[in-house]
Amino acid sequence: MARRRYHDSAPACGRSSAAGAVPDPTHPGAAIVSQWRAADGVEIYYETHGTVGAGAPCVLLPGLLGSVAGQWAAHVDALSATHPVVAMDLRGHGRSGDGAGGLTLGDLAGDVAGLLDHLGVGPAHVVGYSLGGYLGILLGLRRPERVRTLFMHGTKFYWTPEAVAATLRQLDPDAIAARVPAFAAQLAAEHGAERWPARVRAAAAFVARMDAAQLPEAEAAGLRCPVVVSVGDRDELVPVDEAARLRAALPDAGLLVLPRVRHAFGTVRHDELVAVLRGFHRAADAAP
Repeated sequence: MARRRYHDSAPACGRSSAAGAVPDPTHPGAAIVSQWRAADGVEIYYETHGTVGAGAPCVLLPGLLGSVAGQWAAHVDALSATHPVVAMDLRGHGRSGDGAGGLTLGDLAGDVAGLLDHLGVGPAHVVGYSLGGYLGILLGLRRPERVRTLFMHGTKFYWTPEAVAATLRQLDPDAIAARVPAFAAQLAAEHGAERWPARVRAAAAFVARMDAAQLPEAEAAGLRCPVVVSVGDRDELVPVDEAARLRAALPDAGLLVLPRVRHAFGTVRHDELVAVLRGFHRAADAAP
């Protein structure tokens, strides 16, 4: 894929209960919601839209402290019009269970791979927001046969001690409840009123380890699938030059800079995102 394709044309993250799966009345369309049990027993929530197995699926991965309901529900109908969609809540997020040992990159990426193995799908068009994009990189490196393309938006790849410290200042549940009650209400809705504070603390512990746990750039350069690195021009966490550096490190990547978009996924315009994804996936599907 020519790097200028997206950079020049655009303005400056086990066991299944599938037998008992039922349509979810809270989502439009024919969503089927299911649970899959990871190797360590954690129940992973996922939903499918369209006929999984009929062509390359689009796999949607949320960001840290996000969920299918909070970040992807508005997009699944449009995306499933062209590709079957698989969307999952990461462990420790949304309607999935919590692991005993906290959050690790290995467990999170392993859950994505395990679910795709369980469903028998791939290679897939992986679409990840923030942390979801990071997991897409890991999946593409460790299980390349499962990844046809990777689209990541707002993915923080370079974790310096300063970036870790700045992020940790935003991951105090008491401060969130006192200063940002609307965000606290959103977290309660997505994760449960009783457990969202513990999940924020688990997310903080995860971020605190990112400086040491992060993937070396040289290893990421082994990613062979076509990639789009997308970022908002007002992203507070991922500067555009950081996204450009990651694009340059990957062998088959384009850069998409979205105008007037911050890090929060809700600032991305739905129609623009869907149009870009459809074009990217259509080009990959047509390639030999």
